[in-house]
Amino acid sequence: MTNKEIATKFFSCYQRHDHAGMHSCLDPAVQFDDLAFEGIRGAEVLAMWRWFCEKSDRRKEPVGVPAFEILRAEGDRVTVRYRVQYVLQDSPEAKRREVDYEIDALLTFRNGRIEKHRDESTISSFAFARMAVGFPACLAALTPIFRKKLRSQSIEKLHQYQASQAK
Repeated sequence: MTNKEIATKFFSCYQRHDHAGMHSCLDPAVQFDDLAFEGIRGAEVLAMWRWFCEKSDRRKEPVGVPAFEILRAEGDRVTVRYRVQYVLQDSPEAKRREVDYEIDALLTFRNGRIEKHRDESTISSFAFARMAVGFPACLAALTPIFRKKLRSQSIEKLHQYQASQAK
């Protein structure tokens, strides 16, 4: 398979919430970076994709991927734009927050598998925070502390998810 075909398979599996299919496209030491997760590798990346493909305590449904498109495929790099949709709700009494935005993914391949995956949102950190936490809490997105706190909370929740799967 070409790198473009592997990228297509990866995102098609994501659309179907087929984390095992997604995992088959990834190098065992894959590295992932985005606004919430920086420099996670291997088992953490696999767990993240599985978590996104399942219901969770904050999401009644898995992350939806209604569309994706290959923007560029050159050598060992493929750029993909994809859209995600999900609803966050911290507790039954908390307000439901609809999150819907596009992401540009830069995939780097080695030996027919995705070795590096970097996601960059097509919206600002402020716009993302406004969807995810609402106003006025999103004003914190304008501070450097926001990104550090978001990453810390995201890793903590990922590790909690991994621990729940190990039982």
